[in-house]
Formats: sequence, C-alpha cells, structure tokens
Amino acid sequence: MPSRRTPRSRFPGDLVVFVAVLATGVVLILVGRVSPEALAGYASALAGLYAAWHHRP
Repeated sequence: MPSRRTPRSRFPGDLVVFVAVLATGVVLILVGRVSPEALAGYASALAGLYAAWHHRP
C-alpha cells in the first residue's frame, strides 16, 4: 500500500533563516566587527535557545 507524502513548500522557512544567519555571520567576520571565536559562542548559545524552544511540550 503506497503512502502519500505531504507536499513540501518551495522555500522552507528554516532554510531561509539559516542562510540569512550564515551570510550575516560571514559578513560580520569579513568586515572585522566580530571574531570567529565570539561568533561561535553566539551561535552555540542561539542553537541552545532554539533547541529548547523547538522541543517544548
């Protein structure tokens, strides 16, 4: 019995946000406004907050 897959949207919101944040980080590093180490700290803190928000009951 074949199962029906739900159609995906053309531009997933998570992907758009990920690319925007990644591009912003690269630009900030290239311009010299933030060090790569500091950006890694900010990214891990934001990832923890996102994980806590995403897995809430």
